[in-house]
Amino acid sequence: MHKFLGKVIAVSLLISTPLWSIAKDNLLARLNQQYQQTLIDNHMGVMRQLAQHKLTLDLLQQRNQNPLPLTKILEIDKNWSNNQFWHNQVTNNPITEKFAKLVQAKLYGFSELMLVDTAGALVAAYPLTSDFWQGDEEKFIVAMNKQMFSVTSANWDHSTQRYSFFVTVPIQQDNLSLGALIAGLAVTPQYMQSLSKASQD
Repeated sequence: MHKFLGKVIAVSLLISTPLWSIAKDNLLARLNQQYQQTLIDNHMGVMRQLAQHKLTLDLLQQRNQNPLPLTKILEIDKNWSNNQFWHNQVTNNPITEKFAKLVQAKLYGFSELMLVDTAGALVAAYPLTSDFWQGDEEKFIVAMNKQMFSVTSANWDHSTQRYSFFVTVPIQQDNLSLGALIAGLAVTPQYMQSLSKASQD
């Protein structure tokens, strides 16, 4: 009987630390997931309204009536940093004004907003992005393939110089795909540190 008790105590001592570590990691993962979900819930209503706004639909319809060939998209993307004409096309329009107000509003946590066509080429954006073509990125591909909103992992974003994750809402009208609204939602450095710690433990 005592031998059995001794074995139980020994085993308990051996696994107590790993179990605590696992429990702590699971708690951290759940808290991070809850934090991310809260951010999404707080912004999804605004995103859905914006995705179906008349200004949004009109801009996308205009682009889709005169779609850019992929060769043209790649050419613009290659010279994007110096392409003032396309910078103006993307930033000087009514929907970008709405984007700017939302990004600058303290009530929300938007770090950036982008409107893209069915090929993933920018139609509108605030602030100006580091790439014209979003069509080769996970945030666009997953959402458009599934035709449902998608969420990426949080990472450092070079365009905004902030930690953020992306939420993409595909836009349809009369069952036809018009493009997508992509929002970067900013997260705190503490959130990123906790994710990093959880992956290392």
